[in-house]
Amino acid sequence: MTPGSALFCLALNIYHEARGEPKSGQIAVAMVTMNRAEWVPGKVCQVVYERGQFSWTDSKRNKTPREPQAWKKAQAVARGVIDGEHPDITQGATHFHAKRVRPLWTQRLEKTVRIGDHIFYTQR
Repeated sequence: MTPGSALFCLALNIYHEARGEPKSGQIAVAMVTMNRAEWVPGKVCQVVYERGQFSWTDSKRNKTPREPQAWKKAQAVARGVIDGEHPDITQGATHFHAKRVRPLWTQRLEKTVRIGDHIFYTQR
C-alpha cells in the first residue's frame, strides 16, 4: 500500500474515524468518504484531507497507526470498498458524527441511518 494512494488515504480515514467500530461501522465511514469523492478514487485523498472535514486530520498528534490489528482491518475494509465488494449501507450519506455530539450542521441534512456509534446524513 502506497502512502498517498486512494487505498492508503481511505484506510487511514477508517482507522482514525472508526477503528473501534464493528466492520459495518468501518464500511459506513468508508462509504461517506467515497460518496464525497463521487466514487472517483483519485479524489479520495483530497476528500480525506479537506480542511475541517475529518477531525483527525486537523489534529497535531502523530497520524501513524499504532494498533497493528486495527490498521490491518482498516486496510482490508478499504480494499473491499474500493473494489466494490460492499453496498452503500449509509443510503448515500455524505456526513456523519459520533452519537455523543450534536453538531449544528445536522439541521440542514437528512438523517439516513445509525450504525454503531455514528449517525449518518445526506443532503436534503
